[in-house]
Order: sequence, then C-alpha cells, then structure tokens
Amino acid sequence: MSERSWEVDPGSGVGPLRFGTPRAELQALLGQHRAFRRSPTSDLADQYETGTIMLTCSDDQGLHLIEIPDPDGVYYRGVHLNGAVTTVLNDLRVAGIEVTADDSGWLLADGAIALYTPSSEPGAHIEAVTAFGPGHEMRGEIVFFPAGVDATPANSSYLVTPGTGIGPIMLGQHRDEVRRQLNGGVCWQHAAGSREPVEDNFFEDHLVVRYGPSLLADRIFVTRADAVLLDAINLMPAYPQTIEDVRPLLTQAGHRLIEQEAGIEIADAGIQILTMRPSPSSDGPLPVACVAISARNAPPQL
Repeated sequence: MSERSWEVDPGSGVGPLRFGTPRAELQALLGQHRAFRRSPTSDLADQYETGTIMLTCSDDQGLHLIEIPDPDGVYYRGVHLNGAVTTVLNDLRVAGIEVTADDSGWLLADGAIALYTPSSEPGAHIEAVTAFGPGHEMRGEIVFFPAGVDATPANSSYLVTPGTGIGPIMLGQHRDEVRRQLNGGVCWQHAAGSREPVEDNFFEDHLVVRYGPSLLADRIFVTRADAVLLDAINLMPAYPQTIEDVRPLLTQAGHRLIEQEAGIEIADAGIQILTMRPSPSSDGPLPVACVAISARNAPPQL
C-alpha cells in the first residue's frame, strides 16, 4: 500500500471505500479476506490485504466501519494521519482541526474519525485510523448502572425457552425490568440520531441484552456459562469441545440447522450458536463464543 493516498471524508468513506457499500460488493472488489468478530456479539469484520484494511458491514446498512491499522498514505483535509502523535496533532491544529482526547487516542470530525495510539508518551505513533459511518460516530458516553433490587447471585447456567427468553430474562421485557433482575453493568449512552444498537452488558451475569423500539428486549446473548441448555443439550460446551460437538446432538434431537458464515441457527427457534470466525478455520473446529436468543420469526443477524 506504499502508493496509497486516501482522504478521509467524514460521513462518506475513505479513499475508494464508500459507506453503505454491500459486503459482497466489497469482497468482489478487494479479493481475499479473513472474517472475524471483535466480540461475541458483534458483526463480522473482513480483514483485507494482510491486515492493512478491516471493514465491517451489516445486512441493512452495508459498510459502516473502516479501520486502517497502518495509516501510511491516509489524510484528513490534507493532513497526513501517519507518524508521531505530537507531529500529527500539531499539523491538525495548524490546519484548524479540533481534536479531542479519548481513552485510546484522539477523535476528530465530531467523532467520525478516531486516531488510535498505544500511549500518551511524546514518542508514541498513530497506529490506526478508524472512520465511522453515519450514525455510528463516537459520540455519547459510557454509563455504569448498579445491580437491580431483585438481582440474585449470577447464574452459571441458563435454560433456553425458544422464542421466549433465557433464565429470568424474557424477550419483550422493558429495559427497566431487565435491569431490575440482573447484577448491574455498563452501556453506551448514544447521542441523538445514533444507529448503534441499544444494549446493556451485564458482566457478572455474562449476558448482553439488546433492545428494540420502546426499549423492549429483542435479543439476548449469553457470552459465557457452564451450560446453556436446550432439550438437555449444552449449546455452549467448554473448550476443547467445539461447535462441531453441538451440531450432531441437535440434529439427533430433531432440530433443523441453518448454516451461517460463523455459526449455526436452529430453525424456527430464534436461537443462534456463534463462533468468532467462520468454520472451517485454519485453527480447526472453533469453540462456541456466544448463544443468541431472538423471537422465532426474527430475521437472521450477525
């Protein structure tokens, strides 16, 4: 990429990469890639050209996140975003561009661009540039909330009721009711107009609950457990067992499975069993990273 000369255009894209482009179109354009999830509950990201570009898309919005780990040849309003932090920040300020510090670096363009740096030391370098699509800008704040008044010690295992919920948490419950029953956690309080999902991360319970309109729970993720049980089958067995150990048990129990790029869906149950990368992988069969529960007629996600 030594010949790269890309301008970051907030809200539109970076160089030839345009926000909203479908994932399949990007794959056809850019070629070989490796898909992965940053977290068990996130969309798949595609890593291209030996790690020099990472692109994240969703089915409904297309490309909404562009990450460039080596920002050589990447510019914003003519300022080169590669090099020593002190030099880049000085050049931005000379150009009249406001910069705001955050926990991992600096934000520009009202949160539409992020510069990642590993430290605040004078000799630190910019190691990555991230551009956020419309509605995904880094705005808002992290909010911590306490355990609910009806919370009990966190479960080590959960029983799934297809199309209904998991343990004490039911699909369709209001956010206030969900929080009342669980052990506190953290959320990102989005700014007005955000298209990011509204969700709570309950660390002790190892649950992530995503909310739809009117703040009603529409997706529940189990990110860690001794067991996530459906018809006495553990959908999240401990490593070294993998998703390939779960598949035949579900088939034998009469469940129809729908193959996904990085997981399987149990047909007509609203249940997905997800891995961090597509299978088969160069690392062999993959462990289960997450079990997701939605309404039975919900469209496939992730």
